[in-house]
Amino acid sequence: MIDYRRRIIDNTLDELQPHLRALSIHGPKGVGKTATAMRRAGSVIDLSLPAQREIVAADPSILTRLPGPVLVDEWQRLPEMWDHVRRAVDAGSPPGH
Repeated sequence: MIDYRRRIIDNTLDELQPHLRALSIHGPKGVGKTATAMRRAGSVIDLSLPAQREIVAADPSILTRLPGPVLVDEWQRLPEMWDHVRRAVDAGSPPGH
């Protein structure tokens, strides 16, 4: 296993993430977005995996039932997940989830 190297964003995420209902990390491919997010995740949904994509597509509410924080990786494979996350935030999902 490769050792994790903290990034500039880590300090900001350590401070803000526990208070946010949702967070999106953007950046170029291969810079460590997933590795950074996984260090904070209680659950991971990897939508690049067909089986996980099928499960979430069949029952998107799973995102709110998993222990948080929930990392939805490769969301672009199932873009309608944005709507489910937005609705969960609007419905009052707990901070840090």
